[in-house]
Amino acid sequence: MQFHIFQDARLEWRWQLSNSEGRKVADSGEGYREKDDCLESIAQVQACEEALVLENITSLMDTEMLQMPGLFHKH
Repeated sequence: MQFHIFQDARLEWRWQLSNSEGRKVADSGEGYREKDDCLESIAQVQACEEALVLENITSLMDTEMLQMPGLFHKH
């Protein structure tokens, strides 16, 4: 996996994470005015070894069910 940093058309810094085949698997989702802020965002992602994966167990179309407790569960 590799992080790539670059400036977009607005001259904001962004990052992309690519797998070994060069396919993008994640991106910053926002631009940063300062390069150091972009690098800090990368450091936060790298530190997330134990991030939880949550699964929605029902259709998002049913908004009433979204109010029910226990809708999401950990994997």
